[in-house]
Amino acid sequence: MSRNSWRARFFGGFTLLLLAVVIGTACSKPSDPKTQVAKMLAAHNRHDVTGQLAFFAEDASIVVGGQTPVTGKVAIRNLYAADSVMNSELMYADLVVHGDTVLVNSVVERNDLLRLLGVPEVRYLPGTRVVFTKGLVQRIETSRLDQRDWRAMRDGFMALMNWLQTAHPELQREVASGRLSGNNATAARGWLEVAAEWRESEAARGN
Repeated sequence: MSRNSWRARFFGGFTLLLLAVVIGTACSKPSDPKTQVAKMLAAHNRHDVTGQLAFFAEDASIVVGGQTPVTGKVAIRNLYAADSVMNSELMYADLVVHGDTVLVNSVVERNDLLRLLGVPEVRYLPGTRVVFTKGLVQRIETSRLDQRDWRAMRDGFMALMNWLQTAHPELQREVASGRLSGNNATAARGWLEVAAEWRESEAARGN
């Protein structure tokens, strides 16, 4: 074997080994919690449901404003699929890290259903928590809505429901059966269709 051939094989093999070590180190080193939250938020805002799920533990849970927890990846996938259908956009600011917990003191949400209800955006009170275990999200607890935004959303929804009872009384069964309730893409599409029709009827009446 010539000296040049030996050197080529040695340095070629050494380069591949070094590259494997570098890649392995980069992949095994978890990002800090704040960076993880930023990446997860970016996945949400580009409606990458699978990308969001990659940040969660299998038995993770999400609690929105003190409501019943959404637990497990299947349920969380349904929740994020609904958000994707509604074109949800989240904005986080004022993040503080305490160990494995990230406190998010400013959360603003926009989506197409809110816009149809006449609410450009809603703000959450400070104190939303993202809790990590072994580098994965174990629990998200969102704070309650700002009272003014909650009232605006409630008023818009009640106006929609009042119209629905007269315009589509048959859809009351859809609400009761689950097609227009629950955290899933089917329900989200249904509400968007209903809200869009309501808005068109209001526009035709000059409201």
